[in-house]
Amino acid sequence: MQGLIALLVGAGLSVLVIRAMIVIAPRVGLVDLPGEHKQHEHVTPFVGGFGVLAALLVAVALLILAYPEKLVAWLSLLVCGVVMFGVGLADDRWKLSARIRLVIQAGLALLMVFGGGVVLADVGDAFFVGALTMGFAAAVPFTVFGTVGCINALNMVDGIDGLSGTIAAGTLALIALVAGLGGDGATFLLALALLGGVLGFLWFNLRFGDQHRARVFMGDNGSMMLGLLLCWLLITITQGPNALVPPIVALWIFALPLVDTLSVMFRRIWRGKSPFSPDRNHLHHLLQRAGFRVENTVGIMGTLHFALGATGIAGAWLGVPEGVLAIGWLVVFLAYFRLTARPWRFVPMLRGFHRACGLTPARNLGVFMGNCTLEHVEQINALVAPQLHENTVFRTRLYQRKGAAGPVGARYAVVQITIDDEVAPLRHQDLYMRLIRRAARPLDNIYVRSYVHRDPHNERRVSPRDVAHDRRAAERRVADCMLVEESFTYVRDGRIVDQQINHPRPGTRATAAPT
Repeated sequence: MQGLIALLVGAGLSVLVIRAMIVIAPRVGLVDLPGEHKQHEHVTPFVGGFGVLAALLVAVALLILAYPEKLVAWLSLLVCGVVMFGVGLADDRWKLSARIRLVIQAGLALLMVFGGGVVLADVGDAFFVGALTMGFAAAVPFTVFGTVGCINALNMVDGIDGLSGTIAAGTLALIALVAGLGGDGATFLLALALLGGVLGFLWFNLRFGDQHRARVFMGDNGSMMLGLLLCWLLITITQGPNALVPPIVALWIFALPLVDTLSVMFRRIWRGKSPFSPDRNHLHHLLQRAGFRVENTVGIMGTLHFALGATGIAGAWLGVPEGVLAIGWLVVFLAYFRLTARPWRFVPMLRGFHRACGLTPARNLGVFMGNCTLEHVEQINALVAPQLHENTVFRTRLYQRKGAAGPVGARYAVVQITIDDEVAPLRHQDLYMRLIRRAARPLDNIYVRSYVHRDPHNERRVSPRDVAHDRRAAERRVADCMLVEESFTYVRDGRIVDQQINHPRPGTRATAAPT
């Protein structure tokens, strides 16, 4: 009952605090400005951590009331959370140096050890030689290293709307499950209170329904604080004589941020760069390059993260040896590193998965109609216009193949629909694709899919490499085409109110190859 109260109060208080901070943030400079390497285009408050901090205060108050014998530990927890929040907020506002952040993180890890009694000493039987336990002198620096790594791993996945919050929520839910079934009331209460705080934040941060962008960001204040608190909880459930799961399970519960961060750092070292140099090769970057929208990316990574954690927990409960779980985790890491080390190969694989799922790309440029049996753009416009629910304009281009990259004389069309994300929800793209596919179904052999441009940054077949098999692939895909007709059509309530049709000069080549 206390856990449920903590969850509901944490969530409600988080929503109220964040809503208040949205109003205050612009006045005190707590906003993230677009520009430089940032993907967002709007001034956004980075006050998500305030909601999680409010939930932490609720949790500490309940813990002191329910378990007063551990008062020092709960006060240490509170100090760690508040100080980490303050350091993250200062970093958001004034950009602290990495050295200062690391020193303070290490200091808080020491407070966690000496004040909270949370220390990572038991490695378990991960090497098939029996349980390994470090002495206190070795366990302290090991705990500091692990805590700093956990803090920064969560911080590094905080790259798109809803991702870090979803990862944190999945981790907290798994910890709460383990603690609840294991009878650890204090950990269960703390995990659920923090989960409520994160869920309150996600209400403002996730893209869903008509909310097309995040209204607040978590910021370093939230991600660094959550990373520290997650580390506290993971050590608590895996250490000591009353450990609920073996230590290796902690790596499974927090698998995705760790695997992603380590893979990116090793790839940088492999390429002769600093492991701390910035790049755009995290998994969420690769998924976005493959065309996945932000909400799709968050859903995929959140599901993968939860599945990995559940796998580790299930393995421990089913009696799988710790060494086998360790090998399994290592296999996951090596497979992940192998796939992501060569983005120019991995991204096309992801694009194939995206296409198989029938999703519409984030940077959708229109509708591609292959093997088009319609001979004039007016026929295509009459097919497309009734499917559009909004007053809009769309451009239709009809091409005919000339070269050997397809049947000579075969035609294809590209229909580009103007959709303003601020006016029309993104889901209209998916809706239009389904409706146009359905309308084209009676036509013989015609197929409809999304139209996107290939990106040379991660697409080998359009990269300027002078390699024989790459050249062959390019010859197969770059068609020698000419533009037959082009039109701009204006639609109101599904009816064509005007269309302008152009007939290019004979011999005009296509400005864009089919993609």
